[in-house]
Amino acid sequence: MGFIAKNTVLALCALGVLAACSSDKEKKVSLGSLAMGMAKAKFGKKAKVETADAAVQTPQRPSRAALEAIGRPVIYVNIPRTGSSQPAVLAATNGAYKTYFSADKSSVTLQDGIITATRGQLEDLFAQELSLTPAQIFYSGPFPKTYTRSQRHLDGEGKLVTKTYTCAIAPNPADETLTVFERTVQVRKFTELCQNKTRAFQNNYWVDLRAHRIWQSHQSISKTIGHMIVQLVVP
Repeated sequence: MGFIAKNTVLALCALGVLAACSSDKEKKVSLGSLAMGMAKAKFGKKAKVETADAAVQTPQRPSRAALEAIGRPVIYVNIPRTGSSQPAVLAATNGAYKTYFSADKSSVTLQDGIITATRGQLEDLFAQELSLTPAQIFYSGPFPKTYTRSQRHLDGEGKLVTKTYTCAIAPNPADETLTVFERTVQVRKFTELCQNKTRAFQNNYWVDLRAHRIWQSHQSISKTIGHMIVQLVVP
């Protein structure tokens, strides 16, 4: 682990934040719901779609003031299936890619808010690529959009295996209010469905369309780990 990453872990420890489409005016139909219905009909009614588990309760959840005091960009990472819930601090930037480290030395890399890799989990997402950029997905029409997503994981023999999914995404018809660590923001919720022949999962993103920023997301990491809930606390 590099010098910056070590300092990130030390900073967290020192602050004590270890933790673990619309119809008439009377009835609006979510484009995201329509996209989901169309996709499920295409993939088959018997397909089980993996969604984010309920968020775990975190009595040791740090305050916004404590996280802002770190003096660096911070995200909060929650993995309901494993019970992990902790902040992660920006440790490295490479263009649009940002890597955040937590005090337990796990890390997550984001490309403009979309997870591209994790380290330190029971089953890591070694790499992820989408055929569209985040800007093309969220900030330009028309919707719904379709694209491909490739994920790389280790198999039982320690070999990297790539699995490719067809994805569809669409936004809700209107903005909503979201509170992230005592900060209230206006966002648009996007629903994404991805599937191949053996697996299907749903991701959700709460996006500030004016600032081009994802404030909260539920993103599938692997079949074992399930979804990672990421909140942007300090941009």
